Amino acid sequence: MFNRWTRQVNCDVLVIGGGLGGTFAAIKAEEAGAGKVVLVSKGKLGKDSVSTFAAGVMSVIMPGDDFEAEFRNYALGEWSGAGIYDPAWLKIAMEENYDRVRDMESYGVQWARKPDGQIERRAARGVVLKGTFMKPFMDAMANKVRSTSVEVAGHIMLTGLLTENGQTSGRVVGAVGFDTRTGDFCVFKARAVVMAAGGCSFKPRFAGCSMSTGDGYTLPYRAGAKMGSFELGHFHQMSAAAFDTAGMNLFVALGGHFINARGERFMQDYFPNLVEFADLTSVSQASAMEMRAGRTPVYLDMTHFPPASVNRIRTALRSPTKALERMGIMVGDKIVSPIEYAPCFRGTYSMGGGIVTDIECATSLPGLYAVGDSRCRPEQEPAALAGAAVTGARAGIFAARFAKESGDVEIDRGQLEELEGFTFAPMERQDGIEPDHIITENLETIVPYEVVLIARGERLEKALKEVRRIQREEVSILYASDLHYLRMAHEAANILLTTEMYLNSYLTRKESRRACFREDYPYTDNINWLRNTRLKLEKGEMQIWTEELPYDSLPLKPERTKRLHPIFEVARRKGIPWG
Repeated sequence: MFNRWTRQVNCDVLVIGGGLGGTFAAIKAEEAGAGKVVLVSKGKLGKDSVSTFAAGVMSVIMPGDDFEAEFRNYALGEWSGAGIYDPAWLKIAMEENYDRVRDMESYGVQWARKPDGQIERRAARGVVLKGTFMKPFMDAMANKVRSTSVEVAGHIMLTGLLTENGQTSGRVVGAVGFDTRTGDFCVFKARAVVMAAGGCSFKPRFAGCSMSTGDGYTLPYRAGAKMGSFELGHFHQMSAAAFDTAGMNLFVALGGHFINARGERFMQDYFPNLVEFADLTSVSQASAMEMRAGRTPVYLDMTHFPPASVNRIRTALRSPTKALERMGIMVGDKIVSPIEYAPCFRGTYSMGGGIVTDIECATSLPGLYAVGDSRCRPEQEPAALAGAAVTGARAGIFAARFAKESGDVEIDRGQLEELEGFTFAPMERQDGIEPDHIITENLETIVPYEVVLIARGERLEKALKEVRRIQREEVSILYASDLHYLRMAHEAANILLTTEMYLNSYLTRKESRRACFREDYPYTDNINWLRNTRLKLEKGEMQIWTEELPYDSLPLKPERTKRLHPIFEVARRKGIPWG
């Protein structure tokens, strides 16, 4: 064993997570006069977040852009949720986007620029214009945090939220966890907490975001926060089949296109307006249909790229460049062969379910704010990095205000002792199931493409039953032989709980919309399903329900129609079997 010590830190605002959203929250909280601000990161600040692997591409909406057209594109566009949106949030995200761009530049982030000095932008997902960073931007964000009075606590795995009087659904007054290097039990008392711990990647073969394990969901869920919309996010993307690489957004923005085994471009059949610029899950769904038609493997073709485009990849994507060179695909300033791609279960980062918030990023739990991937964000505002920047800044400002206006907080000793026992339980056992086993079981349950990519009720129910069995029989005997495996044990439990939220939400939505793609309910149903799924822990059970959109108050009203999901429509027209 080890000698365990307890460290307590008292602060005004506690920020959990060191990605773009978390760093913005910490910077803006300090600027807003929060007093003591502490940022807790699971690894090393600037190196341990999904933001680090975002390939330096961020939505940029600039003065002079057609605001109304962009608003409509996000709210009703074919690539989006086809009408499930929050107009107040969308307006905020678009209006504050460029302010965050300017902030980042003042922090030292360098943008790609045209000869006239304007930020260079290219069409990408949903034909939304993008800006490209010229260097790893999280280095600049981390350096900005370090230049302030924000206290950074690195290598801390948080395992629970503290609530007033230890009550579920009470005011959040801090968090607890352990130092992954020393084993110390770490207690953070705070007047306000910002959850910026990201989404959940489920630790698939797409390894770039394996540190994203649902921590930002499960801590607030166990504390009683209202959650929602897990079934509508980007749960799949395309990835190189033979090796792990990132950067597909940039590859497509530079002109890369998908071809099937016959050498035919196929995305225009499914999304003639967007083609490769369709959202990530839609590309995976279209590829799955090509497989059912017997036209796979699928390839990403960049062999036509001029040297300038190849050099852009070298500048923006250092790790993928090394992989492409080692595989003999990138030779000098040329791409010499197409790359075989396949759907990859990527999880909920960049867009998807999470903690439900208001426009101040406040959650249903007083004192708790949520940003970026931790926040419920299917409303089709600019997501990923743009969403993290906007929500991070807002949460920092409003959390600082809450902290200044609220009184001091007290920690419930009984809850503290209970969470300490929960934190170290896997290391107290003499034997049991190792985390890798549960992570693999979970992937084997949900990754097969006919479970969650092209779903059906009975297959989802079977997967949910298996996930609950693993929770019931195996999570309670998770075993950790050292601190590394203790972190992994908690990550495995968080991943499994996130999977339950996801499958439960998927089963609840009886239609096909975005990533919720069901053979048994193939219609996008704007008559009955302009609704959001919501879930919450109540009396030890996961309760799930739906809430209807305020249709009459929407400035842009989606048509009250029921039509085949675009991919099912194309499949029917082309004679591809489904159903």
